Amino acid sequence: MKRLNVVLIDDEPLCRQDLRDILAAFPANLIGEAGTLTKAKTLIERFHPNLILLDLSLGSQNGFDLLRSFASPPLCIAVTANPNQGATAFEFDFVDYLVKPVDKARLEQALKRAVRRISTAAIQDTPSFLAEISNQKVLIQGGEIQQVEAMGNYVILHSTKGKGILRSTLRNTLNPFPKNFFLQLSRSRWVARDQVLGWHREQSKLFLSLRDKTQTSVSRRHISSVIKSLTPPGTQRKGVTSYP
Repeated sequence: MKRLNVVLIDDEPLCRQDLRDILAAFPANLIGEAGTLTKAKTLIERFHPNLILLDLSLGSQNGFDLLRSFASPPLCIAVTANPNQGATAFEFDFVDYLVKPVDKARLEQALKRAVRRISTAAIQDTPSFLAEISNQKVLIQGGEIQQVEAMGNYVILHSTKGKGILRSTLRNTLNPFPKNFFLQLSRSRWVARDQVLGWHREQSKLFLSLRDKTQTSVSRRHISSVIKSLTPPGTQRKGVTSYP
């Protein structure tokens, strides 16, 4: 199942808590929270979530204005206390439109729908490679790649199908992917951003924990940029940013 990277936008802390509890039981990575449109826009521009949960009424602010501020906004599950906003909602291609208080089963249904849409888009947006695995030619989709490693005149694709050997340059392998799909760990190794669960330090070294239960180190030169890329602005709470 494709994992969701979610930004939660609601000006009511208790509502955010309710939605956060439901997300915790679902394969979703809550990468940030915001209570205003300005702070929500900052999070979205920096971390490029593939889904936002958006309260359409944030005090005197209008959630529709946030969506209109992006040429290509992320997929959105609309959350509102006002069912009469449905008419305006037809302007946007929402994954779903939920009325508060949000029912757990309804939100889980909406999240599954988002996963299906994102998985379909991922297949269309990422390239595929014919690589060699155990002396056999295997087609590896871009969404199956966990890490990319340069080795001389070859590139090693660490994927869910195994390690594929590709005769190519690192630059030619990475260029077809969407911006921010990978994080650079060293001169010769890149990791898919959605594979990173967290990180920890050991003295002066930085290690990333990945979804396949392995850990990989970050070169000293790239430690600062990796941490900056993975750390939302604001106050952290177990890897999640919360804004008042």
